[in-house]
Amino acid sequence: MTRLERFGEFLIEKGAIRRDDLTRLLAAQRMVREKIGTIAVREGLLSDDQLTEYLGEFLGIPLFKSSVDTIEKGVTLAIPKQLSLKAGVLPVGSGPGGELLLACSGPLPQAMLQTISRLAKRQIRLVLTSPNRLRKMQNMFFSRDFDTSIKLNTRVEIDDSGFVIEMLEKLMVRAINMGASDIHIEPERDALIVRFRVDGMLLRTEELPYDLANRLISRIKVMGGMDIAERRKPQDGSFAFTPQSLDLTIDGVNVRANILPVVNGEKGVLRLLPPHDEIIDLDGLGMEPEMLDLFKKLLRTPYGIVLVTGPTGSGKSTTLYGSLQLLRSETTNITTIEDPVELTVRGVNQTQVDAGEKLSFADALRAILRQDPDIIMVGEIRDSETLRIALRAAVTGHLVLSTLHTNDAPSAFSRMIDMGAEPFLVAASVRAVLAQRLVRKVCKECGEEVMITSAEMRMLGLDGEPFPIRRGTGCAHCHLGYRGRMGIYELLEVDTSLKDHIMAAATPETLRDAAIERKGFRTLREDGIAKLRAGLTTPEEIMRVTIE
Repeated sequence: MTRLERFGEFLIEKGAIRRDDLTRLLAAQRMVREKIGTIAVREGLLSDDQLTEYLGEFLGIPLFKSSVDTIEKGVTLAIPKQLSLKAGVLPVGSGPGGELLLACSGPLPQAMLQTISRLAKRQIRLVLTSPNRLRKMQNMFFSRDFDTSIKLNTRVEIDDSGFVIEMLEKLMVRAINMGASDIHIEPERDALIVRFRVDGMLLRTEELPYDLANRLISRIKVMGGMDIAERRKPQDGSFAFTPQSLDLTIDGVNVRANILPVVNGEKGVLRLLPPHDEIIDLDGLGMEPEMLDLFKKLLRTPYGIVLVTGPTGSGKSTTLYGSLQLLRSETTNITTIEDPVELTVRGVNQTQVDAGEKLSFADALRAILRQDPDIIMVGEIRDSETLRIALRAAVTGHLVLSTLHTNDAPSAFSRMIDMGAEPFLVAASVRAVLAQRLVRKVCKECGEEVMITSAEMRMLGLDGEPFPIRRGTGCAHCHLGYRGRMGIYELLEVDTSLKDHIMAAATPETLRDAAIERKGFRTLREDGIAKLRAGLTTPEEIMRVTIE
C-alpha cells in the first residue's frame, strides 16, 4: 500500500471521508498527478485547516499555530531564499534544543533535510502548516525587509521609464505587505497623491511630483492592456503582478485596474485580488458556529435562493466564493454570472458580463438555464428582469446564490417586491438572507483590556454593568490599533410563519419582529456586540457599520 493509500485509509478511519470518496480521489490523482489532500480540499471534502491537522497527525509532525508576527526576527534568512522557495519551507524559529524550526506543508526528502541542516549549521525540526499559509508567509517575509521607499534625486530619474516601472512595483509590494485592498493614485494641482485602503480605511502613504502622473498612469495602462493614447474616457484592465525590476520573489497578485479622467489628469485605482487558486474557507470569515452550521445546511438545499446583502465593500463576494468552494464537486454543474470575475474557482464555469457586447445579467442567465445547471451564482441582482428569471429558476429545481444591496436581511424581501417580484414567488423561492458587514479587528500585539464606558453602552443600547473590552494603542504591526477585518452577520431563514408575512407584503420592521420572536435570530448589532464582548473589535467599529 502506497503512502497516498495509507493516508486515504487514515482519513476514512477518522471519519473525514467515505470509502467511495477515497476511490474517486485516487482515480482523480492518477489523472492530474496532485496530492489527494489537495484534491479533497478542491472538492470541498475537507477545509485547508482540516487537511493540515489530519496530515500532521498522520505524519507525526506538530502544527505551526503561532502568530505570523511572532516569528523570530531574522530567522527566515537562516537558509538562502531560493532554497526556501524550491523546497517549499520557511524557517520560523528555534526549538528548545536550539534546532531550527522549519515550516512546511508536507514531508520533505531526507536529502533535502540534510542539505538544509548543513547550510543552517543546525539540526532541523519540522512544523506543519497549510500550503496557503506557507505561501503567504514566504511572500510576507521575503518582501517585508525589502526597501520600498521611493527616492527622488534628479529630474533624470523622473524621465527614466525604468525608474517609473520600479516605483510602481515598490508601491505595489508595500501595499501587499500592508494588507491593502486598493491603491489610489490621485493627481492634484501640484502633486501626485498615493493612498492605500487598509482594513477598509484609506491611508495617505506617498506624495510624489506631479510630473510623474502621466508616466505612472501610462505604465498602468500598458500593464492592464488599455489604450495608452486614450485620455478622455474611463478604461478598465487587469493583469497579474509579479515584480520584475526588483530583486524580489513573491507570488503573483491579480490586479484589476481602472483609469478615470479627472480635473487634474487621470486617476488610477488598482484593486489587489487574491490569487486564483486561493481557498476561501467559510470557517474563517467570523460567523458564530451555530450560524455557520445553519448557513452550510441552507447552501446544501437542492433548490431555492440564498441571498447575501450589504453595501459595497461588505465582503459579499468573499462569502459567495467561499460558498462556491464548499459546494463544488465533480457531480455538480455550477455556473456563475459576474461583473467582473474577481476570483477564478476551479470546477466552476464562470461567465463575465460584457456591457460593451450588450450581454446583460438577464441574457446570460437565460442562456445558462439551457446549460443544465445545478447551482447558479448571479453576482448581483440589479434589475427586475434578472430578479424574475432568478426566482423562476429557484422554484424549478435550481439553487441560486446572489447578492442585493440592502441595509439588513428583512429589507431584502421588500426590495424584491419593490422591484416587481410577486410576493408569493418571493416567499416560495427564497430560502434565506444573510446580511453582513466588515469591522476592523483589534491588533493582537498592542491590544489592551479596558472597561467600556457608560456613554459607549448607551450608544450601543446596552443596559447592565460595564464589561471589559480591548483597544489597540498602535504599534509597528498595525494601523491605528487595528489589524485585519472580520464579518458580523445576521442570518434570516425563511420558515412557514415568515412566508405568511412575505406574501402579505409585510414591512421590514414586521419581518424583523417576527424573526426576533424566534429563538436563534441575532441582528447585526447583536452579533457585533458579541464580538465586542469577546475582545475582537471596538464600540466605534460596531457603531460605524450598523444602523438601529
